[in-house]
This record gives sequence, C-alpha cells and structure tokens, in this order.
Amino acid sequence: RGEGRLDIFGELPNLDNSRRSGTKILKQAHTGPYLARYYPDPIANSARKATPGYKTELEERRERKALVMRRRGKGAPKKGAGKRQQRK
Repeated sequence: RGEGRLDIFGELPNLDNSRRSGTKILKQAHTGPYLARYYPDPIANSARKATPGYKTELEERRERKALVMRRRGKGAPKKGAGKRQQRK
C-alpha cells in the first residue's frame, strides 16, 4: 500500500521509531564532489611528477635552515647518537 510512495519519492521505510535507522544521514546531500572541487590538488604534486628535483619554497627554506644549523652544531643528531644513547 505505501510501498509505491516509497519508490516514487525515494523514501526509506519507517521501520521503528525507537531504533536509529540512518535515514537522516542518507537524505543529506553528498558533499564529497563539492569539497574536491573547492580544495584542488596542490601544484607541487604535479610539478614533482613533471620535473625531477622540484622543491617548494618552504622545502628549500627548511633545507637551508637545517644546513646552517648543522654547520653551527645545532642540527639534529645522527641516528643512534642522541641524548638517550649517550646515557646507556
């Protein structure tokens, strides 16, 4: 009797009001495609594929800073040469 209405209007059957059925979530509009369009892939990813050795300004700045810090003796220790290893 009411099944035709469900098919026509794309509704889900009302099974039992005391149980959660998920109809509220299923009725919501899909946001995935809209979010994908709003946040496009970064240019860096495609640039890395096209040109080997491509680095963003942030990566270059980080490398320069690490090099300067290493020269001053303030860089990260080599693997296995940290404070904890010196205590043992």
